Amino acid sequence: MQNLPLILKPGKVKSSILLVISIGFVALGISLLESNMLIAIVNIVFFGLCFIVFLLNLIPGSSYLKIDEKGIEMKNLFRTTFIPWQAVDSFNAKWIAFNKLVVFDLNKTLAGEKLKRRQGSFPDTYGMSAAKLAELLNEYKMKFDPTA
Repeated sequence: MQNLPLILKPGKVKSSILLVISIGFVALGISLLESNMLIAIVNIVFFGLCFIVFLLNLIPGSSYLKIDEKGIEMKNLFRTTFIPWQAVDSFNAKWIAFNKLVVFDLNKTLAGEKLKRRQGSFPDTYGMSAAKLAELLNEYKMKFDPTA
């Protein structure tokens, strides 16, 4: 185990590649303006928004996963979510669409009846494989959750 707090940041390569692809589709949309206006505008707007999101992900401090004694703090596009260790039952790697992500099951007694879903996931694997990140999070949960 590493010194705490442990801060994991998303890979810049993935966001950079998606940024370049978005620029390409915006350029394609601009070239289509004369021949097919509707498709060109939809293309420019959609991939322009994708460009902004991927650019924001490249800003330092906009996205990270911080692990400490109290729990997990996840920051994504400047929005922070804190998940205490007691609120999570376990972490697992799972295929969602075409991505293998880390999912977690929320503790049913702490979550209450108001929640429709009792499972969540992280938006990225933060430079690790999903299985390795799930294993690391389970290790920290066992260490810091007295109810586990």
